[in-house]
Amino acid sequence: MKSYYEILNVPQNATKAQIKKQFRKLVRMYHPDVNSSVEAEEIFKSINKAAEVLLDDEKRKSYDNLRNIQNNNFKQSSNNSSNYSFSDLFKYTKYQNYKKTKEKKETPKKGKDIYLDVNITVQEAILGVSKIINIAQSSICPKCKGHKFANSQKCSYCNGCGEITKARKITVKIPPSIKNNTKLRLKGEGDFGQNGGENGNLYIIVKIENNEDLTIKDGIVYYSAQISPYRAVLGGNVKVLTLWGEAVIKIPPLTKANQSFKLIEAGVYNEKTRKKGDEIVNIIIQTPQNLTDEEFYLYEKLEEINSKKTNAAT
Repeated sequence: MKSYYEILNVPQNATKAQIKKQFRKLVRMYHPDVNSSVEAEEIFKSINKAAEVLLDDEKRKSYDNLRNIQNNNFKQSSNNSSNYSFSDLFKYTKYQNYKKTKEKKETPKKGKDIYLDVNITVQEAILGVSKIINIAQSSICPKCKGHKFANSQKCSYCNGCGEITKARKITVKIPPSIKNNTKLRLKGEGDFGQNGGENGNLYIIVKIENNEDLTIKDGIVYYSAQISPYRAVLGGNVKVLTLWGEAVIKIPPLTKANQSFKLIEAGVYNEKTRKKGDEIVNIIIQTPQNLTDEEFYLYEKLEEINSKKTNAAT
């Protein structure tokens, strides 16, 4: 019985590149499309089987170990007729390898879990929100069945990875009053299982974006509204952010820095009292930036007017 090395006409220490080169050479000689003889068909089957084993590291290692055992057993059998013959040992070992391979292939394997961060705002953390997220799920390659090679060549469908990746969109419902870094589990939405194994899970880690202008304490919302000096002096409408969206408040003329205004029931809903808390709006007067020449001139005029007013008072 010829060894796989003899079938491919390569030495036992041949590299993968050498084996692959010789295999392709033999394929060109004995492929059914080129050689239609009965002998060529059998040879073609043999070289395919030999290449399948010798181009796979694990299979080649097992095959080499088997040949060593067979050779040792063959030597012993010449002195002890009760030992297995070379043919019996080969058949038995081949059956055991087939059995192990079959069991390994059929053993269910759970898919890997996927972990993904999702950023939400403070308002979304309090009220709850639905987010559409993109995930990449991996599954076993349908062509090579995860072996990475097909017909002794690197699988062209998965590029030799043994897996394929598909993009999916999933809607995630984030419940109200969620805390920062909370981990949500979506069962079965991870990578696909193998051999009938269950899918992995998808874990969503919720990240609440920091907002210095909007904070919440004991159900009360605190918001810092930044306004211009002229708005503080003249008064008027100011846009503010609430948990429920934007709102408009009217401030009086000559509003001072750090002066506060209350929005009734614009805060967090309390399940026990069945009422909403309030929102406190704190006024921050901003120093204007990037002024035009005309604006500088007007500020200078205001300074002159204020100086005359001060001097007159004294």
